[in-house]
Amino acid sequence: MTTPQTRDPVLRRKIAPRSRDPDEPPVAQRPDGPARDIARSFARSVSLAAPLVAENGQRSVARLSLAELLDAQDPDSFFGLARGGFDAPPGLIVMDQAGFVALVEAMTVGRLSARAPAPRRATATDAALVSSVIDAALSALEPDDPASTLRIDRHVADPRLLPVLLEDTRYVRVSLSVGLVSGDLERRAQLQIAFPVAMVSQAAAPPQRDDPAKAAPDTGWSEALERAVLRAPASLRAELGRVTMPLSEVMTLGVGGALTLPLSVLEEVRLVSLDGTEQAVGRLGQSRGMRAIRLTAMPGGHGAVYTEARAPSQTAESPAQDGQVPHIKAVTAGPSSA
Repeated sequence: MTTPQTRDPVLRRKIAPRSRDPDEPPVAQRPDGPARDIARSFARSVSLAAPLVAENGQRSVARLSLAELLDAQDPDSFFGLARGGFDAPPGLIVMDQAGFVALVEAMTVGRLSARAPAPRRATATDAALVSSVIDAALSALEPDDPASTLRIDRHVADPRLLPVLLEDTRYVRVSLSVGLVSGDLERRAQLQIAFPVAMVSQAAAPPQRDDPAKAAPDTGWSEALERAVLRAPASLRAELGRVTMPLSEVMTLGVGGALTLPLSVLEEVRLVSLDGTEQAVGRLGQSRGMRAIRLTAMPGGHGAVYTEARAPSQTAESPAQDGQVPHIKAVTAGPSSA
């Protein structure tokens, strides 16, 4: 005789085995566990976001299976899927209905009304307001606290999706019961922070800085970045010489005109980048039947001194002009392949 498989998720969680790690210490023996300062950080974030005072915070820690964690939740609570990193398994942030309604009311109206609002589920606007307060509280925890890296990634409007979104593993649940006070009014709020037990183990493990296996991914990334940068195109311009002449003579230049350069300029070529920075000095030559440039000096080294030629005041192609105007530089470029 076979036992029929139940399809009710509540009954399935009820009949799930509630195993407990034999080496797991009782909750009362872990006062300094994860999110140990959540009461203080949550009170600070609430006071900065709304005219409320969070007091009488009581924190408790427990380790539960996924079935136990979901079985204890009210479907009308606020549910947020939290992540502590790109590859980290998701966690769960829960605030009960009375808590998130009171917080949203104080953030939007500026006070708590004498009569509590009607019960309702969290909307997208509620989720944005509540998430900002909870994320601020988590970020204010100590850096070595595993809960300090958690941030609400998305709002889960339908809690029936949680068994699909969360991994079937054991979780650390930090519960905070706190009173939200505004004047003479006080409403109780319940905040739950649940994340996989593996995050606690990773946070407790000392960093292996000298481990070559862990240093290899960073080295590979740096090498890949270097290869990508070095493949970027770079343009160089080969300058045979520069001539300074009046603008009036430049305006008379045409086909057949000639520019006089000193003989020393013909013996050297300057390799210049697009921004005008000199990169190297070389000499004209040939390589395998093609024009080439042999580098003779680098920037800052010893090489031929750059010579700037000044055009004669009178040539056969351009007659002399009276008066001088601001000079410009005309560039004669040779082959740029080396």
